[in-house]
Amino acid sequence: MKIIIMGDIHADFGALNQFINKKKPDIILQCGDFGWWPHRHGTEKITRNRRFDQYSIKPHSTKIFWCDGNHENHDDLQERMKAAPGQPLEIPVSGCHYMPRGSILTLPDGRNVLFFGGAVTTDQEGRTEGDDWWAGEVPTSADLDFARAQVAAHGGRVDIVISHTGPVTFLRQLPKNEIDPVRLTDPTAALLDAILEEFRPQAWFFGHFHLHAHGEDHGCAWQCLSGEGLGGKWWVELD
Repeated sequence: MKIIIMGDIHADFGALNQFINKKKPDIILQCGDFGWWPHRHGTEKITRNRRFDQYSIKPHSTKIFWCDGNHENHDDLQERMKAAPGQPLEIPVSGCHYMPRGSILTLPDGRNVLFFGGAVTTDQEGRTEGDDWWAGEVPTSADLDFARAQVAAHGGRVDIVISHTGPVTFLRQLPKNEIDPVRLTDPTAALLDAILEEFRPQAWFFGHFHLHAHGEDHGCAWQCLSGEGLGGKWWVELD
């Protein structure tokens, strides 16, 4: 069983397809900024000859599970989840699932993976709400309560956390010259601190910062993954 943890994709689904064809993973767990912008489908040019194709992902036999980053159409995700609130959402690509904040995936080996996406966009002033920025990017205490309920329903155990940003405890260990201090005050990071304190996972993976770093804190081995095309390590294989 090959399980890959992947950093930010930002809708580079061509690179994702190439990766799947080459590495043939069974499962991909992705750390947000997946690139869910269906309102731009077929309209925005990525290159001179190619338009944005939201549904061009070709998972084949790979199962993809992703949390939201700050750069997703959160309004669209919330609308789609009304039919089954809090449950994994298979987008209109077979085998590709959005994992809502607080949802849990149990891996074939029995490990529980908690997904908790979201983060603050630091350049909101240069963006347009409803087009390239959404207020729903920031998790709430209700999301944390949902996570607590899901953990309780899964035996009270969290082995791995997949998030977009990380707990403040981890972020303080990232290279200070590469981190906007505003991100340390992101309410999302405070909620993730609570998850770290309460659930004490063994491993934690996040993206968001477009760099690679790793460490250990509270008995948890953590990694910050870069994004495809952004330099550094953008994916790792889960042990």
